[in-house]
Amino acid sequence: MLVLIIVIAVFWYALIPLAGVFISRHNWRGFRERFAYLCQKPLLNYTLLRQNKNGEYHFIGNFESVTNNNTLWIKNDKLTAPVSLKNAQTYMMPLTEKKRDAHIDEKVHVDANDFDINTASPRRLNWNKVSALTAGAKVFIGGVLKIIDGQQTFISSRKHPLLIIFYECSERTLSAGVVRAGMYQSEYWNTITPYSIIGGFFSLMWIAQLFFARPVYRVTVLSAIVAIFGPLFPLLPPGLVFTIFYRYLWWRACLYRIFRDTALLPLKYSGADKVKEDCAEYTCRPYEGGVTVDSASADKAGSDVKIPRLIPGNKPEKGQIPYIAGMIQGSTVCEPVNTFIPYGLLPGDPKIISRIYNRKALFLEISAWLVIAAGIALNVFFAELIIYFTN
Repeated sequence: MLVLIIVIAVFWYALIPLAGVFISRHNWRGFRERFAYLCQKPLLNYTLLRQNKNGEYHFIGNFESVTNNNTLWIKNDKLTAPVSLKNAQTYMMPLTEKKRDAHIDEKVHVDANDFDINTASPRRLNWNKVSALTAGAKVFIGGVLKIIDGQQTFISSRKHPLLIIFYECSERTLSAGVVRAGMYQSEYWNTITPYSIIGGFFSLMWIAQLFFARPVYRVTVLSAIVAIFGPLFPLLPPGLVFTIFYRYLWWRACLYRIFRDTALLPLKYSGADKVKEDCAEYTCRPYEGGVTVDSASADKAGSDVKIPRLIPGNKPEKGQIPYIAGMIQGSTVCEPVNTFIPYGLLPGDPKIISRIYNRKALFLEISAWLVIAAGIALNVFFAELIIYFTN
């Protein structure tokens, strides 16, 4: 029976939440990829709006009002766009430190201390809650623009879900925040976890109740009752020391996953369908002799341009040379007009360093799971000792 109790506890308290981890990662990965895809679509302006052409666009403005219970009105300096909230994917980004905005907006390098993954994840909003938001909030809209009742309106469909993001930061900071979206320090607590804990509680309680009236099974009953509190084991000494180390390893793994996705981000915009502005096209290339920064990016005092670093750190990865991502014409690189597209330095070839970061993240994740499992096993061992000597 002890083996059965362990199997039930592992199933409900470990395997089910682990499935939730992969589901959560899949959902957040879809969110990030959808955002990157929509950022490549044309920015809606008055000229495009007058052409009355259906298609996918992105639009930036400020929240004005909600009418007819499901129509959101977004306004910028040049036009106002209606947005149907029906079936739209609506998110609110957490507040970001002002100093990070300043670092990116002023084009100075991002220091490792400013690369904070401890900020909360974007919060999913129900469309009927949008009207409660403060007027003037900044909004990103991306999706299909279609003529509805004689008016160009952003709409959502199963194939082309409409993405709405409320944020209070610069556009480049928003892009960095989307990359970090869903990168928890610990993913154990997800949408499935509460149900798995309830299932484990009643399953183990049923076993305890089944053998409660039989004195010969006293150890079985006590073991089932102890197993009910399995989710609390990582928080109890002596296993608590392992949990602290686990959180550190998991934090490092999250950091490297962010670095991996950040390194791959420029490749999304420099593939077969390259982003183009005027006579320049977006690319990611080695930053070495012959590559110069557009003089228009320099300040009026004529000082050197400080290109932002997309990944913290001043030194390239071993065996690598720095790469620069931006709009490049000939040997001159400049910042993209589209502020959602990444611009800055990478510590090496994005394909190579992304694999390096992925290996590091995987190693740290496996190490973290082994550490937390060892801590739980240690607490289980002491719990069984107590039950044995009190029997």
